[in-house]
Amino acid sequence: MNLSAYDIISEKINKDKTWVTPDNKMLLSREISRRKYVCISKKYNQNLHCNDYFIIVLDDIPNTQAYSHIRIDNYGRVKIRLNVIWEDSALKYITKEQNINITHIEGTDDGDIYQLDI
Repeated sequence: MNLSAYDIISEKINKDKTWVTPDNKMLLSREISRRKYVCISKKYNQNLHCNDYFIIVLDDIPNTQAYSHIRIDNYGRVKIRLNVIWEDSALKYITKEQNINITHIEGTDDGDIYQLDI
C-alpha cells in the first residue's frame, strides 16, 4: 500500500481554539464568551438518534437549570467542567488532550449558546 499519497494528521493541540482534557474532564476555550454562569444542556436529535450537547453561558443566574460559575484561568481561557455529560457522550472515548469544534448557535445581550460537535 502506498501511504505517501496521504497527509499525516498532526496531533498538536491548537490552544487558540477549544479543547478537552480527559484527565480532569475539562473544556478549555478561547472561543466561548466570558460571562458569569454556565449551564450544560442536551437535546435529542431525531435524525441521528442521539443527544446534541450545548454550553450555555449567561450573565444572570438561570431560574430553571443547574448552573455553575465560569472559571477563567491566568491565560484568559474559559474553563468548564464536563463531568456531568462525560460518561453519556462520545467524550468518554477521548484518552488524551484533543481539540473539539464548537458552533455558536445563538447570542443575545445576556447570554450565548454553543453546540459541542462531538
